[in-house]
Amino acid sequence: MNKIESKFGYVSIIGAPNVGKSTLVNSLVGQKVSIVTRKEQTTRNRIIGIFYEGDSQIVMVDTPGIFKAKRKLDRAMVLSAWSSLKDADLIVLVVEANKDIKKNDMVIKHLNAMKGFNKNKLICVINKIDLIQKPSLLSLTKNIQTYIDCKQYFFLSALKRDGIKDLKAYLSNNIPRGQWLYPENQISDITSRLMASEIVREKLMNILHQELPYELAVETEDWNELKDGSVRIDILIYVSKKGQKKILIGSEGNNIKKVGIMARKELEIILEKKVHLFLYVKVQKDWDNNPNYYRTLGLKYNV
Repeated sequence: MNKIESKFGYVSIIGAPNVGKSTLVNSLVGQKVSIVTRKEQTTRNRIIGIFYEGDSQIVMVDTPGIFKAKRKLDRAMVLSAWSSLKDADLIVLVVEANKDIKKNDMVIKHLNAMKGFNKNKLICVINKIDLIQKPSLLSLTKNIQTYIDCKQYFFLSALKRDGIKDLKAYLSNNIPRGQWLYPENQISDITSRLMASEIVREKLMNILHQELPYELAVETEDWNELKDGSVRIDILIYVSKKGQKKILIGSEGNNIKKVGIMARKELEIILEKKVHLFLYVKVQKDWDNNPNYYRTLGLKYNV
């Protein structure tokens, strides 16, 4: 749609780790574009999700959760999150209804300290309202207002899609007039190769949970379209230590088999074709210092 009446805008989704940013983006788009796990700092790169409302094309940037960065990769992730605000037409701050607002101190302090920051762009989404009693929502809003002033407040459950309709309408009505930047019906800018590796990483984090929270990287090594219409995908999983490799593979290969089956089934739904998925585990001590890995994720290496 390239009519002059059309609307186009960027919306940056920010917040502390594990507040439901990726689930919110997936709910707004209407299907999965960003992986979701129970672990904090699941999202490592800026992932774009696109949804359409009437004559509006709204591009959402799902950012890594903002936290105190220690490792090089952590610093690159946090920088990616903050840099997404520069070009945003609207900013959605996501907080949890069932957690103390102080969990968001780092995010809120940074927003309040930003020079030239237009607070009329800032919207607060209070997520996970299904986990609290409804009468407490008013006091929760007043508590948030003592920390930061937002243009509008939305109460919703991204997981159950309660309240999504109102948020979509607001975003659509408050982005500027402009031509659409992406082709009609495109819902993300993530490549199939990156989506494949991200889905494998999601399954690994959900299955391993406590045993191997962050000490791994996943990369699509090879992608071959076969004559019968199916696709062969070879994926490398990097860990830092030999002991981690043993945990990841599991007794008699049970963990890696389970991950492979779950990831393959989901990829077949997304790609709408038969998938032959091969997973390989490799020990690489300094995988998080490899510039190529940062480039794959669209992150800056020299931070």
